[in-house]
Amino acid sequence: MCQRTLFGISLGLLCLYLVTGTNASSNLRLDPPRIVASYGSSISATCSTDVADYLIMDWEAPIGTSEKTGPKMVTWIVGNLTEWNMKPLCYISVNTDGPEKLLLSLTVYKIPDGVWVSIVGHTGPMIEGRHYDLQCDIQNVAPVGNVIVKWFKGDTLVGNTTFSESSKTPENLLTTLQISPNRNDNGVQYRCEAELDLGPDGPQPPPAVMSDPLTTTVHYGPEISCSGNVTAIHNEEFTPNCTVQGHPTPKITWYKEGVTVLFPKIMDINDAGQYILNASSYTHAIHPVEIQVLYAPFEIKELEKTTINQNYDGVLKCSSVSKPRPQYNWTYPPAANVRVVNVDGVSLLHLDYITRNNTGNYTCTAYNFLGETSQSVRVEMGATQTSSASITTVNHSGPMIEGTQYELQCDVQYVAPVQHITVHWYKGTTRLNSQSFNLSQTGNKYQTNLFSTLRVFSNRTDNGAQYKCVAELTPKADGRHRISVTSEPLNITVHYKPVINIEKLPSVVPVFRGYQEVLVCEAEGYPAPTIIWTFKSHMVMGENYTIEEATNENVGLYTCTANNSVNTTIIVVKVILKEDYLPLIAGFVALVVVITSVFFIVIYSIYYKNTKMGRYMVEGAKPNAQNGNVAQNGKDSAIPMKKLSQYSISL
Repeated sequence: MCQRTLFGISLGLLCLYLVTGTNASSNLRLDPPRIVASYGSSISATCSTDVADYLIMDWEAPIGTSEKTGPKMVTWIVGNLTEWNMKPLCYISVNTDGPEKLLLSLTVYKIPDGVWVSIVGHTGPMIEGRHYDLQCDIQNVAPVGNVIVKWFKGDTLVGNTTFSESSKTPENLLTTLQISPNRNDNGVQYRCEAELDLGPDGPQPPPAVMSDPLTTTVHYGPEISCSGNVTAIHNEEFTPNCTVQGHPTPKITWYKEGVTVLFPKIMDINDAGQYILNASSYTHAIHPVEIQVLYAPFEIKELEKTTINQNYDGVLKCSSVSKPRPQYNWTYPPAANVRVVNVDGVSLLHLDYITRNNTGNYTCTAYNFLGETSQSVRVEMGATQTSSASITTVNHSGPMIEGTQYELQCDVQYVAPVQHITVHWYKGTTRLNSQSFNLSQTGNKYQTNLFSTLRVFSNRTDNGAQYKCVAELTPKADGRHRISVTSEPLNITVHYKPVINIEKLPSVVPVFRGYQEVLVCEAEGYPAPTIIWTFKSHMVMGENYTIEEATNENVGLYTCTANNSVNTTIIVVKVILKEDYLPLIAGFVALVVVITSVFFIVIYSIYYKNTKMGRYMVEGAKPNAQNGNVAQNGKDSAIPMKKLSQYSISL
């Protein structure tokens, strides 16, 4: 602009004024004082003054033109705004003291060429609960300091970012938002928007560019909601009330002792036991369920025709099997003097001092809410009755659990009168304990039964052990003679949880690339445990998991789960990949052998030539008639022969 002078002041003087003049002027006005314009647009600003007599008034700017639009005004016009960081100013020279100038506030902006949202370092579905970074990529926007990036989850604003950069030229911007999706976020759309906040002088509303939505897919589960113990009714259709949630929708499979089971099904008594619910999707989950099958009593055991000795008592024993455990009801002759004791699912009816008035039919009825069954026995007078002993488990039926304390009871039935009774407890042939009773102090002439108890802690070594009790009875009439009665043996079944053999299954298993490897998970338990191998979403039943060919895809964490009705044992094995250097080592050894062999052959050849193929001198040899030289290879030799003495010959 130094070329545009309206009053003929020299170019050098004006430029000097411009350089040394003030930064503000009270004699100048700008209309508008601030301009916010997009890159490439057209703009104009008018500079005016109230000074009547001035030397010069004009604009200083790198682009555009200035036009005198009035007696005291000049207008700066730009048809194509292509400069980013310029500071246009209007100046006026009133006298020779120097020009006054006034700077126009100019902001040049450019909306982004595009805005994109993506996930940093991840493709495919997200996993519930993990952290992910969403990235907003803004291309070619200016000025950076006026950019506000807004994050939307659906239509909800969840975050924003501003920038402190002072760059006026277009820049590419990146900003991130960390999220931790849950199952409710499946299908949610995330967007980011780049907005240019240019203040009140800028366009309203502020220009903004929104990205296309990023739709999230969230995987979660499987999650199993199911009781660990459920009941079914015999001969009725049954399906376990279990719910499985997950995305993608899990595949549900039921197993019992490694065999696939389909529900619903009509339940039989033998269908009771432990079932495994396996749910598989992007991962898998298992849940053990103990199913009890309820059924009515269908048979009375141990009640049969009984003959009881006159004047002494007897015991009728009634038992039945059902779920839930049955209750018992007895009917008997009206004159019978009886006492009923229910112990551990068995009903014992004691008949005290039998006479002909209380002989007849005795009926035991076993019942629960599903039904009942009955059986009768006729009690008749007999001549004699023998003493007996029986052993039961107090308040327990079925197998024992390892580590649990149980109480055994010896029920001694004897024929009165008896003075002393000593009960001995045996495990196999080993005596464990003895308990003595002095019956003379009871004052009951017709007492005919007593109980002795023994507490035991079950151990897996007790599985199959036999307990028995032996009662030694000393009659009152003759204290010198003893009668010994022995119970039938009580066979003990002990259930214990699985124990995995870690000697055959180390925690870390290295495998060679390309080779087969078999993982062996042996587990001891009773009942025999069900063994399941799992790797990622793959499941294999049984002790062995075969890795057909070791690659990067099938190394990682393998889980062996051993489960029975007592408990579940889990062990995790880390399979790592190793390279097989054996062929390379073998090749290197072969190469060393070859090089060594060649080296020794060369050494031997040199040695052979120097020692085994040397020159020989023969005593008495005559020189050649032609020239006295020895012929070599059919030609005369130029080497003269010397006559040697006998002692000069070397062999």
